[in-house]
Amino acid sequence: MKTKTSISRILSLMLAAIIAAVSLTGCSGSGKRNVEGKTEIQIAYWQAGYGEEWLKAVIDAFEKKYTDYYVNYQATASHASVIAPFGMSDVDKNDLYLDIKNMDTQYMEPLDDILTATADGDQKPLNEKMNQSYLAYEKSSDGKYYTLSYGGGIMGFYYNADLLKKAGITTFPRTTTELTAACDKLKGKNITPLCHFKSGGYYSYLLQEYMAQYDGIDYYLNNFFACKAENGTSPSKSVLTKKDGRYYALKAIEKFVTPEYTLAGSNTMSHTEIQTQFIQKSAAMMLNGNWVANEMKIDKSNKNIKCAKIPVLSAITDKLTTVKSDTDLRKVIDAVDSITEGKKQLSDYASGDSYSIDGLTVSAADWQKIYDARNTVVGNAAQQSLFIPKYSDSKEGAKKFVQFLLSDEGYAIYAKKTGCPLPLQMSTGKDVDTSKLSDMQKTPFETWKNATIYVDSGVSSKHQIFASGGADILAGVTFVSEFSTYNKNDRKKADEIWSKVVKTVEEKYDIWLETMKGA
Repeated sequence: MKTKTSISRILSLMLAAIIAAVSLTGCSGSGKRNVEGKTEIQIAYWQAGYGEEWLKAVIDAFEKKYTDYYVNYQATASHASVIAPFGMSDVDKNDLYLDIKNMDTQYMEPLDDILTATADGDQKPLNEKMNQSYLAYEKSSDGKYYTLSYGGGIMGFYYNADLLKKAGITTFPRTTTELTAACDKLKGKNITPLCHFKSGGYYSYLLQEYMAQYDGIDYYLNNFFACKAENGTSPSKSVLTKKDGRYYALKAIEKFVTPEYTLAGSNTMSHTEIQTQFIQKSAAMMLNGNWVANEMKIDKSNKNIKCAKIPVLSAITDKLTTVKSDTDLRKVIDAVDSITEGKKQLSDYASGDSYSIDGLTVSAADWQKIYDARNTVVGNAAQQSLFIPKYSDSKEGAKKFVQFLLSDEGYAIYAKKTGCPLPLQMSTGKDVDTSKLSDMQKTPFETWKNATIYVDSGVSSKHQIFASGGADILAGVTFVSEFSTYNKNDRKKADEIWSKVVKTVEEKYDIWLETMKGA
């Protein structure tokens, strides 16, 4: 056993050295500084679309405020290079990681004390500033917090307002049924409705959002990702084969992700290529994350590019008792939007134990489900995580830096430099300054502000069958290229995709369990 561990360690070190050497040309950073009398904080940063300017600015402000510390960092676009030394206390000299989410918490320092503390200059502790639904994703199965978001973002539909106007569309679609109808109108005006990049684009995020909208966030977190059946059995294969929101999401998506509505080449182009096509008006709409503004340098000069909330899954009417048609669903969504946009108050619609909307009586339960669906956000904020090695010799300094980054002062710097929001609000109750951003960039800030449900596959408490066994939402079965391919022989319908998912689960379930045990 000792020999096996030693060999494994040597191989890990060799791999780390090889990865670091190969990716060295893609690295940058602050350069190594030794400042006498001050405590060093070493940061490993996965640079993924946000650049380094924001990190440099935060470091400068931190060092001015806390003169007992100095910060060195190394940035690289290679996640493998960043994470290579993690877990090897005799090799790893990093005090803080800004990287893709790591589920291996055995080497991580708990961050609970940061969450319950109030940063210098703030008016409330961090756990009261952060989006509560997002925090639910970060809580580990042992009840502790080991990771927090340093970046990432949320998805929305980006669209060219001029192209929609040409098709007579003045209001962005509020439901999936309306989205399909909009695609038909655009196609009728010889305008390509949608585009996505190879490997399915970002539609996997849409699938997750619609799962949560249909089944509810409690089922999403505590049944599906806990792999727990209604009777409490866990792990349970029946959870993975149950015809839940995944199926109804597929049924909705297949209606608008079609060859007729999708830009030719979407299944083969890279994300930058397809985003360039979108900017050049080759397609009217594109599902994307708020990071696209940074990636493509979209600013106020691109006045016609806007961002809209993700349309609500029309099939949620299956779960409602007083709202059964798409027309009525859209009516309620308009009422919900009028509240979140500050045009109306909840009391304007409340009528006893129900709600009255233009002659439609909506039960309190139905109202809440639609309200949550409309204010559900999906993204990767929980996947771009910061964490501190528990063996760091500068844990307190690393915690101090994290606390500053997520303070009002740090967040203001981050927002200004990236033009992107984090899953938190200023402790003063005021909005972070977005005055110099385009309308398109401002929308995600507003969306986060009103978000009641956060959806992400990076659930910290997920069952090991997902975390290490190999299972995932659709058992590895793809669907976007199958829906949108021009080759009729390769094209699949939602029912065919679902049958393949069930078959794959049946074939791989025992393998996932064995892999999980050996992890």
